[in-house]
Amino acid sequence: MATEHPVPPPAESPTGPQALPASALQSPPGALADCVRAFVWRDLGRQPPHTPTDTRVPPSPYPGIIWLTRGTAQLVECAGATAAAALPAITLSGAHRHPYHSVSSRDGDSFCLAFQPGALGLLTGQDLAPLTDRVTDATTWLPAAWHPFLAAVHAAPDHGVRQALCVDFLTPRWAVVADRHAAWLQVLHQAWQRGARQALASTLDWTPRHLQRRTRQLAGLRPGEIERMLRAEHALLAMRDGNAGALDAALRHGYADQAHFSREARALFEKPPAALKAHTQQPGDDADWLLRRS
Repeated sequence: MATEHPVPPPAESPTGPQALPASALQSPPGALADCVRAFVWRDLGRQPPHTPTDTRVPPSPYPGIIWLTRGTAQLVECAGATAAAALPAITLSGAHRHPYHSVSSRDGDSFCLAFQPGALGLLTGQDLAPLTDRVTDATTWLPAAWHPFLAAVHAAPDHGVRQALCVDFLTPRWAVVADRHAAWLQVLHQAWQRGARQALASTLDWTPRHLQRRTRQLAGLRPGEIERMLRAEHALLAMRDGNAGALDAALRHGYADQAHFSREARALFEKPPAALKAHTQQPGDDADWLLRRS
């Protein structure tokens, strides 16, 4: 059983749950930037009736915990194949080489904690390679010490409180990890580029093969796969936030030419760069959450 006492939910904020947007992506506080990619939530019950109820997550190096706090959800595509499985109330998703696709009930309400590549493995000490391209019940996978936290987030009154619970739970644990594994954080800061990986292997006196194996354990992907996904995401974000053109974004992020960047964007996000940029500017659209603004 759990080795910690349950985490009590903080008092509801004065603004109340209705003051929160029905759908949002929130960046973590600075102390967790190397641990958490984003907090994401989606309350279909507060959105217009015509809002699509499906969620398509692109290939990504970010494992995540998803709490279904109301309604039901069905997994319909995973690991490049059709699926038909009800998602548990608290789902754990690994890194994905293929998109995965789920459909929620019209009243569905979900909250997601998405981790940076390698962070969940460092926090739990678990081998995440078997979780790649899978979704499973978080309570059967994560350590017992995490179970009170999982339950408290699920029972919280709103997504603002859920976000606060995640911050309170992760901050002291991540401080220990960051102090103990500072060399790994330099790889993340440099988007898992080859030079950073070589420097890490040299610092730890590891062979390239051992670094490959250790990265698979911590992140569920090969180092080059993580670099590829992050490079495409960062180039697209440069177009969204810096108003860079596709050619400029491509060259700035190490692509040989614009055509290479376009092929990568299509492979990972199913649209060319210009279409993705326009798509992220549509208010209220929940697709392509990686590219959303906070």
